Amino acid sequence: MSQEVLLSENEYKKLSVKFRKIASRFLKSDIEDARDNLDRFLIFIEDCPTIKNFIEENNVTEYDFNDIFEKKEFNETIKLPIRASEEIAFIYQLLNYISQNNKRYHGVVSGYGSKFQEACDNYHNQVVKPLVDHIVTHLGEMAIDMGLDKKTGTQFNITGFKGQINHAEGQASITANQVYNESDVQAVKDIAQEYAQALFADASIPDTDKEDAVELLEAAVQELESEKPKKAIVKMAMEKIRNINDAAAAGSAVVTFGGQVLQAFQGLIG
Repeated sequence: MSQEVLLSENEYKKLSVKFRKIASRFLKSDIEDARDNLDRFLIFIEDCPTIKNFIEENNVTEYDFNDIFEKKEFNETIKLPIRASEEIAFIYQLLNYISQNNKRYHGVVSGYGSKFQEACDNYHNQVVKPLVDHIVTHLGEMAIDMGLDKKTGTQFNITGFKGQINHAEGQASITANQVYNESDVQAVKDIAQEYAQALFADASIPDTDKEDAVELLEAAVQELESEKPKKAIVKMAMEKIRNINDAAAAGSAVVTFGGQVLQAFQGLIG
């Protein structure tokens, strides 16, 4: 019987951030790194029963990938099942088949583009991303079911979660032991809100980067509000903002507000 673990809203959001990060790394892989990033993605799922249980609930139909790959022409693409549960099972079994059978990635993605990197990008977008989207939707529905969209500090149970255990009872509100001044944290929130608005208004930045940045920002601000803030979470958010600023157009609102957020975070964590 699996162990029941009590998680706070913070822990749930951190799980969401971690999944988006590992999924983004896989989806954006250079073809030479794709196999390693695939293994990282599968290990993350295996080590997180929250996600693994969701997949197993849908992993009912069995697919014969030995037969599928034997019949697949070199430039032929793979057709995904229509039903959501079957699509989840198909993609998850496919990724495991590639990993366990040490399939050469150049051969796996053949047919999805005229150049190998283009084929890899298209394969991830057309074949892998639907599974990522199903998991992200499931995590979002969990948050709604637990009332996290209506009440902060909500407690909820996730069976067998292997991450850090956090008993958050009685810790939901800010106390006198808080490390950072409330007015300073509120200033960060205000700047972060302006940054988020500029981010989503900038069409040149990929949606996945926007979502990742906002998730990390939310997690970082929550850390600053906690009694024992973890600077590593704040630094992750800062790293993401720096990466976006490097790619964004010089002088854009994203770069301006991003710089202000970085300065505010740096002022708090030193």
